[in-house]
Amino acid sequence: MKAGKAKLRIYGMTCDECVATVSRGLMAQNGVLDVGVSLNDGTGDVTIDLEKINPEDLLKNRVFSKPSHYKATLMDQ
Repeated sequence: MKAGKAKLRIYGMTCDECVATVSRGLMAQNGVLDVGVSLNDGTGDVTIDLEKINPEDLLKNRVFSKPSHYKATLMDQ
C-alpha cells in the first residue's frame, strides 16, 4: 500500500449533518483510508491508498454527484 493525501475544497456544507454526510460518502469510496472534514474551513483532508485510487477520483464520489448540492475541487497541498 502506498498512502497519499488529498485536500478538497468542499462547497455546499451548512451544518454538522452536512459534514457527516460528506465524510460517510468519502469513507465509503474504495481506497479511502481516513477523512477529516471541516465545516468552518470548507475543506476535507483525505488519506488514500494510491494503488487503488487517485485524488481526482474523489471528485467523482457519489456525494458530489447530482442531485447532491455538495461540490468539491482539489486544493494544492
